[in-house]
Amino acid sequence: MRLQRLTAFGFKSFAEKIEVTFEPGVTAIVGPNGCGKSNLSDAIRWALGEQSAKLLRGDRMDDVIFAGNGSRKPLGMAEVSLSFTDNYGNIPTEFHEVTVTRRLYRSGESEYLLNHIPCRLRDITDLFLDTGLGGEPYALIEQGSIGSIVSAKPAERRLLIEEAAGIMTYKVRKRSALAKLEAAEQNLLRVGDIIREVERQKNSLKRQANKAERYRTYQDRACELKGFVKFSELEQLRHQRTLFEQTASAAQQELDSVQAAVAGVEAEQEIVRVGELEQERARAAAQERLHELRSALSHDEAEMNHLRQMLEESSRRKQERRDRSALLHDRRATLLQQEAEAKAQAQRLIDDLEAGRTQLNLKSSELAALEETIGTTTRALEASRRRLVQEAAALADRRNHLTSLRERARLYGTQRDLASERTARLEQQDRDLIPLEEAQRVAFEQAVERLEALQTERTRLTHQGTEEDAAREATRPRLEALRNESASLRSRLASLIELSDNFEGYVDGHRYLLQQHVRGESRVEGLKGALADRLEVPAPYERAIEALLGDALQGLVMQRPQDVEEAIRRLNERGRGRATFLLHRGAVSDQSDMTTARLRDVLAASGTPVEGLALDLIRCVDEDRPLVAALLADGIIVRELSDALALGGCLPAPFAVATLAGELITAKGIIVGGPGGGSGILPRRREIARLRDRNRELRDTLQAAEAEWESSCRRSADLGESLELVNRRLHELEIERLKAETALAHTSAERRRLLQQIEVLTYEGQSHDEDLRVLDAEIRTIEHSLMEFEDRGQAAQRETAMLETDVTARQQERDGLIREAGEYRVRLTALQGQREILARGLARTVEELDQVTTELGSIEVELAEQQRREAQMEASVAGLQVRLSALVEEEQEAHRVVVALDEARRELSERRQAIDERLLGLKRSLFDTQQASNEATIRLAELRNTISLLEEALRSEGPADIEAIVRRLSESGLGIEAANSELTDLTNRIAELGAVNMAALEEYQELAERHRFLSAQAEDLGASAQSLRTAISEINQTIQERFSETLKTVADHLDRLWSCLIPGGQATLTLAEPEDGEEEPGVEMTVRIPGKRATLNLLSGGEKALAALALLLALFHTRPSPFCLLDEVDAPLDDANAERLASLLREMAASAQFLLITHNKRTMAAADLLYGVTMEEHGVSKLLSLHMGRAA
Repeated sequence: MRLQRLTAFGFKSFAEKIEVTFEPGVTAIVGPNGCGKSNLSDAIRWALGEQSAKLLRGDRMDDVIFAGNGSRKPLGMAEVSLSFTDNYGNIPTEFHEVTVTRRLYRSGESEYLLNHIPCRLRDITDLFLDTGLGGEPYALIEQGSIGSIVSAKPAERRLLIEEAAGIMTYKVRKRSALAKLEAAEQNLLRVGDIIREVERQKNSLKRQANKAERYRTYQDRACELKGFVKFSELEQLRHQRTLFEQTASAAQQELDSVQAAVAGVEAEQEIVRVGELEQERARAAAQERLHELRSALSHDEAEMNHLRQMLEESSRRKQERRDRSALLHDRRATLLQQEAEAKAQAQRLIDDLEAGRTQLNLKSSELAALEETIGTTTRALEASRRRLVQEAAALADRRNHLTSLRERARLYGTQRDLASERTARLEQQDRDLIPLEEAQRVAFEQAVERLEALQTERTRLTHQGTEEDAAREATRPRLEALRNESASLRSRLASLIELSDNFEGYVDGHRYLLQQHVRGESRVEGLKGALADRLEVPAPYERAIEALLGDALQGLVMQRPQDVEEAIRRLNERGRGRATFLLHRGAVSDQSDMTTARLRDVLAASGTPVEGLALDLIRCVDEDRPLVAALLADGIIVRELSDALALGGCLPAPFAVATLAGELITAKGIIVGGPGGGSGILPRRREIARLRDRNRELRDTLQAAEAEWESSCRRSADLGESLELVNRRLHELEIERLKAETALAHTSAERRRLLQQIEVLTYEGQSHDEDLRVLDAEIRTIEHSLMEFEDRGQAAQRETAMLETDVTARQQERDGLIREAGEYRVRLTALQGQREILARGLARTVEELDQVTTELGSIEVELAEQQRREAQMEASVAGLQVRLSALVEEEQEAHRVVVALDEARRELSERRQAIDERLLGLKRSLFDTQQASNEATIRLAELRNTISLLEEALRSEGPADIEAIVRRLSESGLGIEAANSELTDLTNRIAELGAVNMAALEEYQELAERHRFLSAQAEDLGASAQSLRTAISEINQTIQERFSETLKTVADHLDRLWSCLIPGGQATLTLAEPEDGEEEPGVEMTVRIPGKRATLNLLSGGEKALAALALLLALFHTRPSPFCLLDEVDAPLDDANAERLASLLREMAASAQFLLITHNKRTMAAADLLYGVTMEEHGVSKLLSLHMGRAA
């Protein structure tokens, strides 16, 4: 493979598109310095993916874009394409020709293309691995690289051997395998953590599962024993039921006859009671009227007495105010006389004060004028004396100072000229540094901005990661608690739903018909369901409603009578027992309404606390309202049994009173109470609804919590990856920032130093100019003022003598005026004190006079108001006397009506007492009869209910083959007592187990399956990690073998080439000991020149260049590259060595392609094709070619 063509546009000095075609052999690129020859070398390096702007001889990457000149505008893009041909497996692609393109825009965006298809930089880099053009390229050599090859460390020189050995691909694979191995090990650690957590949960669940398994075993055995005991008890109860049915029938006949007699007496009693109620209402109305009249009489009498007392008090206060008014008038006259005398005396004092002040002001004015005159004269005298001394001293100073000023002026002129010259040099240096500093500042600010942004991002990611982990761990206990609570609740709900679906608690006949109805197998079309399922009963009243409804609570609501016939017929056919049916009614009956209304009136009059009528405390659909009204019209609910007993004695039949605890009293005298009772159907319906609502809440909460847990885990992983990327980028940016900061600080410090020097020199120059101007003016002033100083001194002496005489005369006049002014001030002070005393007394008199006047006005107003109120009160007393007379007559008439009503009520009471005595005797008889009937009925009902419950329990809870179990246990000799004993033992064992999580069995199986899956994953990851370690070991072995072989081959070629370049010379390559921090040994290069014994560092420049070229050509011999670019590498060589190099290149050109950038004529002579680079236009390179003596 070889380089066929280079196309460039907008790259550095190539403002126009150029296309350079390379032929096999040697191609030389020549031209004067600065014309852009090396830009071709940079274009090749840049197109192959170079990322360092410094290696491309720039500060920033966008420096490679054409920057414009005086006649051309800057371009916005740079593009370079390299085309390779004759590819026969040299690079990993199936194309015979390959074109690599790179573009860069001023916006910072870049593009890479492979055969005109966009690709990544990684794709370009991988393409040229192990070709001498990637990694550490030994096929692209410039003049500066020659010295670095010779002075390179052994480890750096090893990289060249590795590139020639073609092991960079293996190293890339090794890095990839190491990254995968690290990821696999990390995944293995994470899977291990998860497995340990799963094992912990599995161990916990295993204990729970074993506990649940024991619970299930105990329950199964207990179920068999319960079935056996219940079946045995059922047989005994059926025999007892037959006996009690006969007793209850006889008791019921006797009870019916006594109840008929009681009903007749109760009717008569009701008539008398109604009459008593009417008499009581009439008497209450009359008594209320009498009370109202007596209250009105008491009120009016009290009001009249109060008014009379107020009149007496008003008269007394009026006389007191009149006496006070007389005293105030006398005091007011006295105060007015005192005020007039004080004002006259005050006026006399004011006149005396004004006269004294006038005299004092005149004397003060004269004294002030004289003081001002003395001060002015004194100041003039002092100034004259100072001027006299100063003028004499100044005259001497000026004469002495004139000589020194002239000398200083000469020195300032010389210093100013030197400072101007130095300032100009420093300013030029500062201007040269400004562009460099600005570029460095921009680079530093950009680096700081990127670094701060990444630091902020790292802080944010770290904080987010910590918060995320803490928040996730904080939710773990709640998540476990939700799971346990959900499992327990689902188990409880499933049990209750199963009981409800099996109609647990219903008698056999009801259960059979309801199950047929639910399964859609019932032929009874009018069956609406059980009454219990059609009522909505608040929780506090459930037991009371169950007691009031009794068997009717399980009653089946039927639409038509023929539906009832059909249902009973099916029960008879199946032998499924009896059932209670409730027929729908069209509307609420009048009898129900009357019963309810009567009970409301009685309850309102009784005063006994009640919860309310049963019908008012429940809800049902409208179509069931008539039926429910018929069942509960006479039902009353109270809180306590004592309230029920108190209420039962005053209620008219029919009635039924139930307590919140489920105790019941009926109009027939039946009282039902004690623990237990109730079918539990209503509480079970309520509990199922509550558990379903709670289950929905828990399910939603648990799903949200688990989703949040998984989301948190994903977020933590994403944050960790992002944080790792940010840390790597931060390290890179920190290095970049430090470099930019160091460069900027150095340039800024240099500029500050220059500016400080310029500022100092400028200030010195300005100071010298100002000093010269001041000195010139001062010299001229001194020269012209020497005579004036002598004249002013004589005038000052004369003026001083005159001022001294004037000051003495005026001081004597001032002393006389001071004495006269002091006498006037003493007199004025005495007059002012008298005036202040008189003013305070006058103020007190005026204030007291105002108070007396105000109080007199208030008294007159108060007397008028009291007179008006007395007239109103006298009128009110007269009106009250008239109204009292009328009220006395009305009160006497109301009293007569009350007495008459009391007599009528007494007669009715005597009649009611007689009826009550007759009724009491009948009720005693009824109670005795009813007690016997009730006992039989209750016992029979209890037996039936117990039998029904046992039968139902056997069907629902007992095993399906109960009869076979009973036979088996009976045959084994197990009795009821032994079964109960064993059942008690099992119950105790179950109780000892405590709360049992039945869901643990299923959860344990799921967790065990997950543990097996994770273990398999861990094994796979372990196998993968081991496979990667094996691959890495094989890669290391391959790298070592190839490196050793290549090192030997390169060493042989190097020795041969060195002997060609330096006849008689020898060259060797050996492995060096690894330096600190390095894992692999470096490569030492040793050359010998005939007649010399020296190391590489002591060779001359030309010898070093030959040594580096020999090594590069040895590498090229070992692993030829598509081409070899040598940029002015022959510059250090003399003609003889250049000739040897040219001969060597011609020899190798038969199998390799060389591109030479050179100034050496002997090297040019070895070229098959010459390209000349010129710069006819400033900043724009142009290409010319010369091939076989023809110019193109």
